[in-house]
Amino acid sequence: MNQFKLWVVIITLSVTVGSSFIAIKIVLDSISPLFAFSIRFMITGGVLILVSYILDRKNHEIKELKLWRNALAIGAILIVGGHGLIAWGTQYLSAGIASLLNSTIPLWIVLFMFLIFHSKITNSAKTGLSLGFGGMIILVGPSIGGQGLSLIGVASLLISSMLWALGSIYSGRSFLPQNFLLSAGMVTLVGGALLIIPSVLIGEFNLLPSYSDIDLNLLISYIFLIFIGTVVPFAEFYWLLKVSTPPVANTFAYIAPIMAVFLGWTILDESVTYLTIIATIVILIAVALIVRTLNNK
Repeated sequence: MNQFKLWVVIITLSVTVGSSFIAIKIVLDSISPLFAFSIRFMITGGVLILVSYILDRKNHEIKELKLWRNALAIGAILIVGGHGLIAWGTQYLSAGIASLLNSTIPLWIVLFMFLIFHSKITNSAKTGLSLGFGGMIILVGPSIGGQGLSLIGVASLLISSMLWALGSIYSGRSFLPQNFLLSAGMVTLVGGALLIIPSVLIGEFNLLPSYSDIDLNLLISYIFLIFIGTVVPFAEFYWLLKVSTPPVANTFAYIAPIMAVFLGWTILDESVTYLTIIATIVILIAVALIVRTLNNK
């Protein structure tokens, strides 16, 4: 395997995942969060299903009803719960903080695996959990007294990470298509369609921007979010799983937040405090320990 090509993909994946939070912030300044994410994931799902069909027409499983039922359940947890709350919470937080809170998913996976399936927690995982939750206290502690970060934003991102962790555990035990692109496409398409429901219920359709409000910056950011921030990362991640080991493929999980914090500071002029820097270092070390533990099983 060409190591240079491998690291180019890892770095590209980290940048696309991290930079997606920058695009999210720009998009949510003009478009209602749930509606914006609904369209994002329906387009992503359609693209992934189309690509999977083009690449593997003979063994396509799109007509199996059971697969769609499972995709519906997973999409409700991962897309509606997981990403819906990311969309909602990111309105109140900087892109860097949102990405950092989102990177705690591996911590929740280990915790839920222990609580639900009584999986053994290694010493490395225990250290990771302690550091991770310690880092979150450093990050959100000042907000408890009414200052600092938005509690609504923090709560949304943390609950989102929990739901994504639960959905990941559930999807790993569900019957889905063998073609990973089709699986991802079905889940994102159905999840995106489901997001329309809460969007309508809270009246987001009455808040859609007019044509005069849609400028070039918004249009470019939205296109970037859909194709570079969603479709491309799926393809890159599963390519890494195919040609390398799981620890290598998951390297992006603790590089992306660094990219989001840096890009948020340089592009959106987001402030970076010393507490943010300390919390970032602590949480990313914790996630690295957890990812290594998960992939050694």
